[in-house]
Amino acid sequence: MNKIFGIGWAKTGTTTLGECFEILGLDHQSQNLDLVKDIGKGDLSKIMMLAEKKESFEDWPWIILYKELDRTFPDSRFVLTKRNPEKWIQSYKNMLGNLGDASEELNEIRRILYGLPFPQVSDAQLMERYEKHNSEVENYFRDRPKDLLIVDWEQGSGWKDLCEFLGKNIPNEPFPHSNKGKYTDKSVFTKMLHAVKEWGG
Repeated sequence: MNKIFGIGWAKTGTTTLGECFEILGLDHQSQNLDLVKDIGKGDLSKIMMLAEKKESFEDWPWIILYKELDRTFPDSRFVLTKRNPEKWIQSYKNMLGNLGDASEELNEIRRILYGLPFPQVSDAQLMERYEKHNSEVENYFRDRPKDLLIVDWEQGSGWKDLCEFLGKNIPNEPFPHSNKGKYTDKSVFTKMLHAVKEWGG
């Protein structure tokens, strides 16, 4: 099976997508912030080596490398997770509030990923960056509808859309909705932090 890259912006249901890939039996790779500084240096060698080994991907750094990944791995499939922009910015701000002040290292990672001057960023800048990413992805794949699936879990997208796109049978288990719920529960984010060391946004 060809590689599958989840390239929706963070906080659009990327964790749910990753869980779907795992349920479907794919050798999956989620977020890896250790690779972000290589992007800043213009060195994608480690990223491509990891991409060579796995079957499916989502979250950072894969989100912003779809063009490079498309060129390196022809015939791959891409999934763009989206959500209402107002809901997205609320979710993102809730996450930042619960995580507290970011280290300079984490701010540098975010500067590389977003192209914004973290920590001095406005809601308007974040929204513009989010919508710009979605627009650029859709424009890039505009003549290749078979290579890009656009989903919105909050609007009813689910197993049928994903499995038809990937040519997979629908699993006999409920569709996952990861990271859904109380953003004010700091224990949830504590568990996330232990899982990924430092959250990239």
